[in-house]
Amino acid sequence: MTPTVFLDMNETLLDLSALDGLFMAAFGDPGARKQWFNLVLQLALTQTVLGEYHDFTALGGAALTALGEARGQDVPQQFHAELATGMRMLPAHPDTREGLEILRAGGARLVCLTNNPQAVLDAQLENAGFADLVDGAVSVDPGRMLKPGRAAYEYGLSRTGAHAHESWLLAAHGWDITGAKAAGLHTAFVERPGQAQNPLMRADISGPLPTVARALIGRLGGQA
Repeated sequence: MTPTVFLDMNETLLDLSALDGLFMAAFGDPGARKQWFNLVLQLALTQTVLGEYHDFTALGGAALTALGEARGQDVPQQFHAELATGMRMLPAHPDTREGLEILRAGGARLVCLTNNPQAVLDAQLENAGFADLVDGAVSVDPGRMLKPGRAAYEYGLSRTGAHAHESWLLAAHGWDITGAKAAGLHTAFVERPGQAQNPLMRADISGPLPTVARALIGRLGGQA
């Protein structure tokens, strides 16, 4: 059976630093973007632990409100819409296409697996310039469980007909790697600035994306 490599989107394949200008204009600090996304992830993890579901776009809006409160600044009225548009228009990292081409050439089936709602995911693929390299695009939203909840990965497996022991997750987040490993998948950590693995549950492979892609294909016995 063709091995499936599930691909995380935000920060792994797509460059969120493209939003820094928006945050600079709204808050006078491009670093507010990192603070915002950390709040998004914090809210997602908290609600997942509690067993309460909110989609990722709703969490993004809630995190923006929290950001304004934490910084003691008003969030401009139009900023929610501007940020939503920016998330759909994120560019790929410079090495994304190279890494995906290596995986495709090595015989892997590539499927995006993201917390983003499907409409956001579809727009990101259309605008980021690598839709031609992926074989599927799955939002976990219909399963009503965000990554790193185990059911999110199980939902991806069921949607694609893949089996955990033959599948991989490729991601730049330690929490995503941890969730996938708990669900029985092999894992590959993509090193991005500011990201770190969970020292208690490290990925099977780690490194820059093209390096990870070659190592992953090597594990499958392919050539790249």
